[in-house]
Parts: sequence; C-alpha cells; structure tokens
Amino acid sequence: ARMDARMDVPHPLEVPTAGSLMRRCGSILEQLSSREEEARWFSTPLAAVPASAAVVPQPLDYGTVRRRLRDGAYGDEPLAFANDVRLVFDAALANHYSEAAPPRAAAKSALLAFERCFAAAMSAPVTETAAAAA
Repeated sequence: ARMDARMDVPHPLEVPTAGSLMRRCGSILEQLSSREEEARWFSTPLAAVPASAAVVPQPLDYGTVRRRLRDGAYGDEPLAFANDVRLVFDAALANHYSEAAPPRAAAKSALLAFERCFAAAMSAPVTETAAAAA
C-alpha cells in the first residue's frame, strides 16, 4: 500500500509504508538524494557565512546522515533522524536570505517534501511482517 504525501508539494516523494520505521527513513533519504537539482546543494555540508556560523555550528549533509543511519547512530529513533535531515537544510536557510538564492529555494522545496513524506511514512502502521523485513 502506498500513501500520498502530495498536498501542495511540487515534486512529492513516494511515501514508504513497508518495513521498519528506520528502513522507511532510509528510503526517504535515498529519494531526497536522488532529486538532482536539490541534492547537489546537500551532498556536502554548505559552507557557513561567518556571521551566521553560530546559527548552524555543524552543518550536515546527506552523506553524513546516510552514514549515521547505516551505523545505527539513530537507534530506533526516527525523530533523531528527522532532526538531522532538518539540519541539512538549516545552513541553506540560515545563510541564504534571498528567496531567489538557489540553495535556499532547494532547501525549502526539499524540506517541504521531506516533512510531508516523513509524517505520512511514520503514521503508516508497522505490521509484524514489515518489522521482520527491517
């Protein structure tokens, strides 16, 4: 079964509903990483503008989140994963004030798609069969 997370998202992600919650997190991250126009800004940490370095002291990127997920750093805590994904976009939002700045536009689009997909994926029931496929 697939749920729809489109609700006003220009390029929605496919909502994963199978497997454990953490497996669903991995699927969401892979989808974000495959969105080339946006992902190119987040494959490595965005350099901080000195004035706002305190706002985002340790910017993250998709690769770091992927490694943490693979290494079990989030345990069984999807919200810890979600917080790190949000931090990926924080540097772009904090450092690029102009709405027209490509990193800011990419961050806003990816964050919206992520939030809608994550909420739907986390609310889908985890069955014993799905958990065993984790």
